[in-house]
Amino acid sequence: MFGKLTNIRTFAGRYPPGLLTNPNLEGYTNAKIVLVVDAWPDRNAVLDAVKVGIPVIALCDTNNQSNFIDYVVPCNNKGKKSLGLVFYIVAKCFLKLKGVLKEGEELKVPLEEFVGD
Repeated sequence: MFGKLTNIRTFAGRYPPGLLTNPNLEGYTNAKIVLVVDAWPDRNAVLDAVKVGIPVIALCDTNNQSNFIDYVVPCNNKGKKSLGLVFYIVAKCFLKLKGVLKEGEELKVPLEEFVGD
């Protein structure tokens, strides 16, 4: 839902190494910033971003290390509902900063769409 609302490319599942560094790959992406949910399982994305000088934002709980992370967002990054809430808030703030949402305006998609069952 986050990617759909913001038009930001999202990648769910296993990250194929080289997606940010190898222009010969089919899915090559020239990203400006990388946001990872958990720095350890997403370490390939983090290391690729570091290689090409892309800033990395990571959602981290108390069990995460912040090696190679530029910006840490402290939160519960293990729970589905917690992650849904974080992505709802980030999407709302992003759309406000882009001018898509006016001050005080809510997203047209309810929080439940992000959180799931």
